[in-house]
Amino acid sequence: MISCHKHQEIRKITSLKIDTPAIVKKDIIVQDSIFEQEIICDSIYQNKNYKIVLKHFSWEANYEESDRNTVFIFSKKINGKYKELLRDSIESHVGAYEFRDFNGDKIKDILIQNISDVRSNWTYYLYLVDLKNDKLTKVKNFNQIKNPRYLSQYNLIDNEVMSGRNWTSFYQIKKDTIYDFGYVIYNGMDDDGNIVDFEKEYSKILSKVLKNKNYK
Repeated sequence: MISCHKHQEIRKITSLKIDTPAIVKKDIIVQDSIFEQEIICDSIYQNKNYKIVLKHFSWEANYEESDRNTVFIFSKKINGKYKELLRDSIESHVGAYEFRDFNGDKIKDILIQNISDVRSNWTYYLYLVDLKNDKLTKVKNFNQIKNPRYLSQYNLIDNEVMSGRNWTSFYQIKKDTIYDFGYVIYNGMDDDGNIVDFEKEYSKILSKVLKNKNYK
């Protein structure tokens, strides 16, 4: 860990956040390509005294996409002091975060941006929030889903991936892991030059997923 008390040039920039009323307590502080976001979560999880810290350690243009450049820290204030509940080393290109329910328990979970590809398809790390036990569960392979969207009426996740031919798939969280149902629905023109009726195909594949033995 590099000390933040060393005498070096420090500059402040605007914190990046998406679709969340949580309070950013501190501006991001950049110091030799290191900056930190501190997010107080009182408006999301009332009376829980949670805090998120994102420490970014590598923002050079030439870093590898597989580099883990960020430390995600989840803490709870107990007797006036924050106790760390979870720490995870991740890769996050822009340091964005969101709060959205992804398992149907009506509790907003935590998403931390992972990457954005050449078509601006975003991926995220997902941490399911357990308010009763003050616990987070990281969902394995969730960051393989581009542009994830939770379908609460089916307890499913779908997506819309921008590509040469846009496509959609269906997924479900099983305990702490993502299950891919293996169906792909393409949009636009097929190989024979015919326009795909996306809504019809979507409904047909969704019906198959709901009848799949692995769906619950």
